[in-house]
Amino acid sequence: MKQLDDTELFARIQADDRYAFSELVNCYSDILFRFIQRRVSCVEDSEDILQEVFVSLWNQRHKITIEISLYPYLFKTAKYKIIDWTVHEQKKIASAEKLLASFQDAAISPTSEDELLAKELAVLIDSEIDKMPSTMKSAFSLSRKESMSIKDIASELAISEQTVKNNISLALGWLKLRFKS
Repeated sequence: MKQLDDTELFARIQADDRYAFSELVNCYSDILFRFIQRRVSCVEDSEDILQEVFVSLWNQRHKITIEISLYPYLFKTAKYKIIDWTVHEQKKIASAEKLLASFQDAAISPTSEDELLAKELAVLIDSEIDKMPSTMKSAFSLSRKESMSIKDIASELAISEQTVKNNISLALGWLKLRFKS
């Protein structure tokens, strides 16, 4: 297909031309992915959001009016999909925090269902920790799982104490983003 401008390309998409849609996806995927990836650090989640943007465009193609360019529409859709993803992730975090809080209350003894949920939560948290960059993951794990001091972690990883503090703070922010409402 010869290079078409966005309005011509979108007119073909509105006429149910799947090749034009494929051309549009090829044209905008990389830049949209980078936009999403800067806001959502997990590659798999970024890919899912990108797919949702294009599925939304295809599903709404007969209702959308494009004046000059698809660029603003696609990025606005991506922004809202990122917000939806963040809200969903925050709801998962809130649920996990409630479960953890219930175990901290000494008057409540955990049921086997609670214990199962706690194990599932631990797996989710470990999974998120595994997605972290190596220095952040190491600093956080040594701090929280090994109960090492900032000074000891800095010595162990051969980095400054401030870098250790920054990495632990970033790791906590990472987990809060994924598990907090």
